[in-house]
Amino acid sequence: MAIKYLGEHLFPGGLGDFFVWLGFGTAILATVFYWLTFYRRDARNRFVRFARISYIIHAISLMMVAGALYYLIFKHYFEYSYVWQYSSKELPLKYIISCFWAGQEGSFLVWALAQAIIGLVLMKISRNWETAVMMIFSLSQAFVTSMLLGVKIFGTAIGSSPFTLLRNTVDNLEGTIFAQPDYIQMITNGKGLNPLLENIWMTIHPPILFIGYALTLVPFAYAIASLLKKDYQTWISRAFPWTLLALLTLGAGILLGGAWAYVSLTFGGFWAWDPVENSSLVPWMTLVAGLHFMIISRRQNFAKFATYATLTLTYVLVLYASFLTRSGVLAETSAHSFGDSGMTTQLFVYMATFLIMMVVMIAMHFRRFNISGSDVLLSREFWMFIGAIVIVLAAFQIIFTTSIPVFNSLFHTDTAPPSDAVGFYNHWQAPYALLIAGFIAFTQFLLFGSNQPAQFIRKGAIPFFCAIALTIPLVVLDILRDMNYIFLVFFILFALFGSLFNLIFKTSKPRNLPAIITHLGFVTFILGAVLTFSNSKVISNNTSEFDLGDNQKNNENLVLMRQDTLCMNEYYVAYTNNRVVGNTTHYQVDFLTKDNDTYKKAFTLYPSVNVHPQMGAVYNPDTRHFIDRDFYTYIATVSKDPDYIVIKAIMNPYINILWLGAIIMLTGFSWAFIRRSRGRLRLRA
Repeated sequence: MAIKYLGEHLFPGGLGDFFVWLGFGTAILATVFYWLTFYRRDARNRFVRFARISYIIHAISLMMVAGALYYLIFKHYFEYSYVWQYSSKELPLKYIISCFWAGQEGSFLVWALAQAIIGLVLMKISRNWETAVMMIFSLSQAFVTSMLLGVKIFGTAIGSSPFTLLRNTVDNLEGTIFAQPDYIQMITNGKGLNPLLENIWMTIHPPILFIGYALTLVPFAYAIASLLKKDYQTWISRAFPWTLLALLTLGAGILLGGAWAYVSLTFGGFWAWDPVENSSLVPWMTLVAGLHFMIISRRQNFAKFATYATLTLTYVLVLYASFLTRSGVLAETSAHSFGDSGMTTQLFVYMATFLIMMVVMIAMHFRRFNISGSDVLLSREFWMFIGAIVIVLAAFQIIFTTSIPVFNSLFHTDTAPPSDAVGFYNHWQAPYALLIAGFIAFTQFLLFGSNQPAQFIRKGAIPFFCAIALTIPLVVLDILRDMNYIFLVFFILFALFGSLFNLIFKTSKPRNLPAIITHLGFVTFILGAVLTFSNSKVISNNTSEFDLGDNQKNNENLVLMRQDTLCMNEYYVAYTNNRVVGNTTHYQVDFLTKDNDTYKKAFTLYPSVNVHPQMGAVYNPDTRHFIDRDFYTYIATVSKDPDYIVIKAIMNPYINILWLGAIIMLTGFSWAFIRRSRGRLRLRA
């Protein structure tokens, strides 16, 4: 006999499921009608009207799905699995908002909704490209919306619904609270967010990242549409502003993720070469390469194939990133991945469909690209092309190593990923970074077409010697020790001074100011990363009389008794107090200076530990920022005795150079996007 449950709020969840299915169905209809519009010229006007109506209903449906999910979250209807899993009554508003994308279903919904809204813009402004572009766009929307269906067909999961009731996640109700009709009275609160996600950066990092993912679909759709239309040139100008916007948004999302990692995780840095971090970086890198190939293709045909390959590969890599994150294949190697949701097959089909589409379409049209062109060694387009190839090779090295767990799963091998990921990737990526910086430097002094060697050497001489003049003191002052880093920093400085000289003295024509600013920001960012990675220093050597058991712990951790003062680097530190707020204990660690036997407080850090009832202890660092360095401290060991703590402290010099470079780079992308989307183009992509 079926149980008649009391007090469940079924209507909003049922409404949400209805709109998921409506959105899925109308995405398929839009794809079909756009296909008919493209291939049936006799009834084009009739079909395009149906296609537009279908897509508009699809977009509205996803908005309704988002509204229904937010309604459940804000009303604390914990009978729904998603709401119970990621929210609680204690969460402040800003974290209640971020509950929306805390899980797989919510993140897919953000992605689908972002793509749907972008599609509405494209439908309005793409004009004679609408049919072909929106056909690809609608097909992608059908796939991504299917991730929210939550049904099983022949035992295969098709999506996961955010409106699944908690009782429907249990195979057998006997012996559980769900055997009681009034079980809802027993669920008074939800599990809440993972404490690591209770951070301001996590309220903006995921949606911006997913908007960036969504924007990569636009150049992909234009590239495939151009093959369908057999128009291999004009699509580049139309897709160019969207490519810039995708680079800007995806880059901002990645950098915000780095900011979150820096203030929330305990590896003491902004980037750990985590597999999920890598999978978001690689599409950005291939898109950067694609942007440069687009610039060359407007002047030379030899970059056409590379343009198609990189722009279409970028979206496939976005899908691959989703596969890596959500298939569970990285569950043992990444702190950011989800567990296996049972949708591995569906994710693979989604990715394979667009990969096969890309390969088949490019292969069919390859002979028509007319890849011949002028072969001028000393030209800006030649070195730009080589630099873009290097970026693609660097991206391949990252994604190949990141995919080791996938290879193990496919071929039943047992290859271990790098144990020291930071050291491994830094070692392999340093030569690529050196080459890229060198190519940025060279192209600052080159014109499109042929150049005179004497003129090129004369333009580059001053930046070259300025780079040498600054590299030597860095070596003498022991800021640079590794020979690879010395050469890398030299080329970075060469590119930096070259960009500055081009900005001031117009060493290249035509001079593209947004591009110069972007390159200036990029090389500044890489310089900050190199100096930070090579000079980061653990300063919490154990100077207490307590032994932590082994040399590594004694070299990296410091035992502090309450009210005791010990030396740390150029400071003295004292553990003075702790304060408990909910599940979190905040520890006050004062950094002091000593003058004539008198201690003066320089600054205070408050590292904390959140002992979550379901998730265990989560360590939250605290950081003090200075112009020339950061002091980064976290609790290394939780002790039951409140009178002592074990801390680890790291000094990160030059990290502000990195963040300055990031701001300059994003400013350059923003300027380029605004410039390209005005006047003649007007985003008529």
